Amino acid sequence: MLYPLKFNPIYKQIIWGGTNISRYFHRDIGLDKVAESWELCCRVDGTSVVSSGKLKGKSLSCLILMYGDKILGGTTFRKFGAHFPLLIKIIDANENLSVQVHPGDAYARSNGEKNGKNELWYVLEARENAEIVYGIKQEETKEEFVKAISENNIAQTLNMENVNAGDVFYVPAGKVHAILGGILIAEIQQNSNTTYRIFDWNRVDRSGKGRTLNISEALDVIDFNSQNKRELCPQIADNKDYCTNAVLRSEYFNIDRITIHHSYISAWTDSFLVLMCIKGSGVVYYGGGTCSVILGETVLFPACIGEFTIDGDMTLLSIYM
Repeated sequence: MLYPLKFNPIYKQIIWGGTNISRYFHRDIGLDKVAESWELCCRVDGTSVVSSGKLKGKSLSCLILMYGDKILGGTTFRKFGAHFPLLIKIIDANENLSVQVHPGDAYARSNGEKNGKNELWYVLEARENAEIVYGIKQEETKEEFVKAISENNIAQTLNMENVNAGDVFYVPAGKVHAILGGILIAEIQQNSNTTYRIFDWNRVDRSGKGRTLNISEALDVIDFNSQNKRELCPQIADNKDYCTNAVLRSEYFNIDRITIHHSYISAWTDSFLVLMCIKGSGVVYYGGGTCSVILGETVLFPACIGEFTIDGDMTLLSIYM
């Protein structure tokens, strides 16, 4: 019988990373400058492996081949086959990420990718006065933006937003963006790692070489009409046991924030469900047993599990199709 699945994180070291993932989640990582923790992934450049239970050591790709719709749910399996549709990360922006943009499905597929990259950021922690780049200033034209790139003066065209813990930003394909230094983020996205880098803050490595820019591809996909609006996260349930906020509804994935005071009963859907614990801890009761969930754990609930109950004092991001 399938059960709630936990996986070993996959850590990625990038020039802008830090030590905040290990500090915030109390993890003994043993690496310097960890930029990303891939919590749930099924890719050539990183595949999640089960960390406990009878399926320990099995990869997510192997499980989908073995169990198909029992893992993903019938509708999702028919649409995506063995291609897991999401990539879920924790990002430690100890320093600025590059100013970048991602392609949509059509452009990505025309270049040999399975899909584009729409993503959502949930801010876990932010330094005082921390900012992100969230789009281009509304008055900027494509011609002005291209000119600013050529003159190495792109910063004046960018829309900056202050951020605090608990803030939510949906970053659709085509929106110029960058996470800047001092921010820890949970990132939920389509299963793509395609990034077109526009500006890297004139940063060079020890040999004096800068990272590759992808200006031509970026200009192909930037949506110059994208609106710079934040997600409002309306409350959809509130009682003595739990509170639920709708973080995102989209054609690519859906996200709720569930704050549990005592107990929560899930609503079964024909989809797998992913729970990211971003505060506190609790215990899950399902048809075949129980499992604990603590801060920093990401748990995949196969679709066949159906309803379950969680007791605890915790906050979760609930992700489903």
